[in-house]
Amino acid sequence: MNQTIFVTAELAMHPDHPRDDVIDAVEQFCRDMESEAGCLQARATYDDNAPHRVILWERYASRAAIDAHFAMPHTQAFIASGVTALVQAFETMERVS
Repeated sequence: MNQTIFVTAELAMHPDHPRDDVIDAVEQFCRDMESEAGCLQARATYDDNAPHRVILWERYASRAAIDAHFAMPHTQAFIASGVTALVQAFETMERVS
């Protein structure tokens, strides 16, 4: 049985990159994620009180979709760019009654 998986990831913007450039890169990454089969949603939010913090909200149709996400060329390129670093990530699922 496939169950929707939600991923919440906190990223830290690299301080040597202009914030607007990092935001542009993150927004493009979200658009790229949403083009993936099985990625149902990818959104970024920004914290004005902690200007280097980015929170990604992602929703996937299955574990296989998450696994495929990390193999995508755009994911590998975003990670390699170094504009952000992963601080922490959580996976959650809706409770099914």
